[in-house]
Amino acid sequence: MERFLVALDNTAISLKSIFYLTRVLKGASHTHLTLCHVLPTASPNILTKEEVQRITQIHEEQPRLRGLYWLEEDESKMNMIYQKASEILLNGGFSPEQISRHFRVHSGEVAPVILDEAKHLDCSTIVLGRRGLSRVREFLWGSVSRSVARLSRDITVWIVDS
Repeated sequence: MERFLVALDNTAISLKSIFYLTRVLKGASHTHLTLCHVLPTASPNILTKEEVQRITQIHEEQPRLRGLYWLEEDESKMNMIYQKASEILLNGGFSPEQISRHFRVHSGEVAPVILDEAKHLDCSTIVLGRRGLSRVREFLWGSVSRSVARLSRDITVWIVDS
């Protein structure tokens, strides 16, 4: 079975990679797609007591997230993009068993986190969209897609243009 890590962010542009996958992999029953999102970290000091308790419960279920906190607003946005992506994939012929959701929490550069998750989840391919930054912005700040392609070793990277 081929395992794909599909990196998503909170933009509509990232859904273009989902539409692309439904066209290219339509009817491919031997694939599994993991929708992956990287949430920015937040200080537990700015969270309510209830939010800290909720995240602490998640830490018990997912030890890789221990000690990391995030905003509920960011998690809600992530869940909305997961829902939209899942609907597109299901309407495109994928079964619910072929789709899973996964997230990480990290501050700093996202590309190494995406590569680490792909390796951790034993994925053969990473799929992500390219935002279409101007050449100046891309030069000054770089892009996640360019960094993933540059840093990748022993894994295929599909970059879907916006």
